[in-house]
Amino acid sequence: MGFTDWWIPGAELEAGEVVSATWLANHSSANSSAGGKLELTDRRLRFRPSRVDRALGSRVWSVPFAALTEVGRAPRTWHPFNGGLRTRLRLATTDGAVHLFVVNGLARVIAAIDDARAAA
Repeated sequence: MGFTDWWIPGAELEAGEVVSATWLANHSSANSSAGGKLELTDRRLRFRPSRVDRALGSRVWSVPFAALTEVGRAPRTWHPFNGGLRTRLRLATTDGAVHLFVVNGLARVIAAIDDARAAA
């Protein structure tokens, strides 16, 4: 077990579910962000927060592909505490929520999510 595996605790997968890609990410909210891993499976996206962020109230978040209405980019807001200094991954869901993630290689992440949604 490496440091990242310890720092970002696992969460159970559904029966037969397979993780195809993972990225270190920050899940942004209005005035803060939680560090962890964004995971792409054959069924959904999920975010697993770090131990510290879990202790501060962050929870595992996931969304099935069928509930994603938009995958794209959110422009910079220049807010220093919620990831707004960078262009972020923008995920809109059928319930009207918008989730923002700071990830490296944003174009590759968007392409991987689009490919997985198309294959599902």
